[in-house]
Amino acid sequence: MIISLCGFMGAGKSTLGKAIAVKTGYKFIDLDHYIEDKYATTISNIFTKLGEEAFREKEREALEEIIAEHNYLNSKGAYNVILSLGGGTVTSAPSARLVTNNTRCVYLKCSKEILLQRLLKNNSKRPLVAGKDTQELSNTIDTLMEKREKLYIESASIVFNANNGKADAVAEKLMETLDLKKL
Repeated sequence: MIISLCGFMGAGKSTLGKAIAVKTGYKFIDLDHYIEDKYATTISNIFTKLGEEAFREKEREALEEIIAEHNYLNSKGAYNVILSLGGGTVTSAPSARLVTNNTRCVYLKCSKEILLQRLLKNNSKRPLVAGKDTQELSNTIDTLMEKREKLYIESASIVFNANNGKADAVAEKLMETLDLKKL
């Protein structure tokens, strides 16, 4: 089984994904890191040099590879994955179909206030929000969420409120929601 985590930048996909993987023994894959390793460059560099459309194509190819590898290895024995998607992964229809058809997708929903707070602390590596001041970042969140939230909901089988509490406690609650057992 692949459990994918979708949601806006700063929603906690990587943080919660790692915490759940440690607690369950599942393999953790961060799609952005997978792409960076594969191409030996940063997501920001891919965006800058090739543009968002080319990045989304590389992202789709990476998703196909991860799913194919999982399916192959899973045919040889039980093997589960927590997959942290990029904030815009499901904005591409081919990637959204891959996620919907091949994973149990969870939309990590956060309030704008929480997202703004988190992104102000750590936005330098995120190409769509890097270098923005508070007002610009707030406007960007509004604009992108207006486009993305419907896609997050359509791709997910579960909408999970990821606003409250420390990462470990939120991970525990998400595990309970997904009926995942600890090691």
